[in-house]
Amino acid sequence: MKKQKEIIIGVTGGISAYKSCELVRMLQKKGYAVSVLMTKEAAHFVTALTFRTLTQRPVITDMFSEDMEWDPAHISIAEKADLICIVPATANIIAKLACGICDDIISCVVTASKAPKIICPAMNDNMFRHPIVTDNIEKLKGIGYKIVPPVKGTLATGKTGIGHLADMDTIIRAIDKSLP
Repeated sequence: MKKQKEIIIGVTGGISAYKSCELVRMLQKKGYAVSVLMTKEAAHFVTALTFRTLTQRPVITDMFSEDMEWDPAHISIAEKADLICIVPATANIIAKLACGICDDIISCVVTASKAPKIICPAMNDNMFRHPIVTDNIEKLKGIGYKIVPPVKGTLATGKTGIGHLADMDTIIRAIDKSLP
């Protein structure tokens, strides 16, 4: 029997975090095994319980959780991942990854993993177009990260601009194409 591909979804603290719930379901329907990591900021938008219910797996929100086995969580997760996808990717996580800052479960797992990485930015259009953010995205592209760019759409402020999370079908196609 063929082993299921292990997809790690990293959820960060942006308003489109709720859309990652739909992504998890769609990936499961395609036969992927899905685990979720969340930043503490993501929990302001969607709960770990939601993802635990969807995946029937623990959701890791803290590198130092007492529920963890003795293995360093970020290493064991990094080693089992066939692909890591961050949905949504805030300017904050993009900057951390571009600069090698490892101070949460997602940045540590991504940095420790050799698996393909997909970043799906979603943020205010002014933030997305800021030169530092665009430089950080280019830096990540330069080291092999796949970027699924945001699209023009209605943003959290109510205005329309580039920064709206790409649609789930586009993200899934990127995942399918990037799997080893």
